[in-house]
Amino acid sequence: MRKAVALLIILVLGVFCLTGCGDSAEGNQNPTEGLSDNEGGNSTEKFKIGVAELMVSDESVARQKYLAEYIAPNYNCEFVFSEELSDTEAMMTFIESCASAGCDAIISSYNIDTEQLLQKCQEYDMVFVENVARIARSESMFTGGYENFGGTFAEDQEAAAELFKDYLVENLDTSEEHGFIVCTSIAYNGHLQATEISTAMLQSLEEIYDLTFSEDISTYLASSTPMYAENDKGIPVYIYPDLYNVDGYIQGLGAELQTGNYDYVLAALDIYTAFGVTLDEVERAYEKDIHVVCLGLPGEALTAAFETQDMFGNSSIDMSTTKLASIQCALPFIQVYNMLTGYGDCLNDENGEKLCLMNRMVAITSPEQLEAISAIDQDETNYVADYEFINSCLGINNPSLTGADIDQNIVDLLEETMGTIQ
Repeated sequence: MRKAVALLIILVLGVFCLTGCGDSAEGNQNPTEGLSDNEGGNSTEKFKIGVAELMVSDESVARQKYLAEYIAPNYNCEFVFSEELSDTEAMMTFIESCASAGCDAIISSYNIDTEQLLQKCQEYDMVFVENVARIARSESMFTGGYENFGGTFAEDQEAAAELFKDYLVENLDTSEEHGFIVCTSIAYNGHLQATEISTAMLQSLEEIYDLTFSEDISTYLASSTPMYAENDKGIPVYIYPDLYNVDGYIQGLGAELQTGNYDYVLAALDIYTAFGVTLDEVERAYEKDIHVVCLGLPGEALTAAFETQDMFGNSSIDMSTTKLASIQCALPFIQVYNMLTGYGDCLNDENGEKLCLMNRMVAITSPEQLEAISAIDQDETNYVADYEFINSCLGINNPSLTGADIDQNIVDLLEETMGTIQ
């Protein structure tokens, strides 16, 4: 795909020293500064990339800012962003709209009907990358021989699940009576993140209380309707699926809390985004401190949740995961840009199949920890995934680059960054 263009780019790069396309943001090095002929990561062709959003959130706002303001002017790209895409039909319409607008690639955070979306992009000769791990429902993309497939990007969900398990094991006091609402998000739809985190939370309760549920955990995860998870210790555990933007979700959660049976909300989603008022009302009505342990996304809503104190003087959430937003934004761009510039092979693993590039989450238990992480990944002056990192992951700078090299670059960046904020 676009082999002729890729060949032309390589020939041109052999003669000219590219110096970028547009001014760098103040305080940041130009991606070509100090680099020899073809190490600048810039192509002579301008690329147009569609970005599909499953939900509009702080994370999607941060992604748009990073791509539009930091990446676009320095890598000769233009980005087209979707609104919230509620179903596959809306996603298909967005792909068609992008094709009509002349887009060269799609970065998708909508990760349902994965192969169907990939095939649609193939019809329009557009590169496709998606925010999904390599799991059963995405496996056919990796093995189907699709020339327009650039791989996937995801958080390390097993590692994220361990953060939840570790927190509960270390902090849950079994000498007191507790009840738990476990918000399983869209685990019933096979969503890996929701499945891994929900599994870890339920397994933690099994381990901490040495209890046995009346059903296998997989039964609870498969349920798209609320249900009680009965167990031999008689501990109240209520399974509550779906997303907070579904009609009636917050009202239903509040109604169950108002029974007074629960003092823990364990959520495989960013529940705090819409839950604050309801949580405060229930706590005041019952004078009960309700603990919230949840998935988190970087942004104003998470910051506000940690800074807001409840009637007991505690943060409104006890523990949240979060991630370095710029890395999560950079990974799909690295995949798309390598594909579009003719270096798709550097995205392959040892079997010649495309990679899933992995980011990692961290656990936050205080406003101070969140502030430390947020302070280093806010804008063009301190993005962790900066031009130097991106350039190190582009085949246009190093034709011998491999997928293993890119994976190692990501690991090195994460370890270096986390070492500075522990």
